[in-house]
Amino acid sequence: MKRKVFAATLVFAALLLTGCQSTPNISALEQNSEADQLPGGLTIWPENEVPASNIRLLVEHEGTQYFGAKTANGKGACVAVLPTTDSKTWVAGCGDMTDDREIVHVSGLGIAETVLMTDGFDIDRLSGEGWKPIHRNIVVTGSPAR
Repeated sequence: MKRKVFAATLVFAALLLTGCQSTPNISALEQNSEADQLPGGLTIWPENEVPASNIRLLVEHEGTQYFGAKTANGKGACVAVLPTTDSKTWVAGCGDMTDDREIVHVSGLGIAETVLMTDGFDIDRLSGEGWKPIHRNIVVTGSPAR
């Protein structure tokens, strides 16, 4: 009898733990907007990896547009940082969404270092380290070196 109670307790605990785990997400990538297209027909990612229909303009901040996208398989996310004054200068990167965390860091000449993160990431953890939130899924640090 003790074994049955113990086994039932283990099964219940396992169900409870799996019920508490959430799939990492960036809910802003689920919303459509007319401004979601990259400017000037720019193509950053191969269509079979990151379809153009998955790209979303997340925020425009201090003359820079920050785009996010889900990968075609839905397991990753990408960020592209495009200064509005120079269409030839941009950076982009992708990473896996395996848990609530920072997904990808990008930086480049003339572009502030940028981090894309999931909805569940504790943004306050980075705020004390000089990072500035500009969107619930994006923080930047420093100023663009122009």
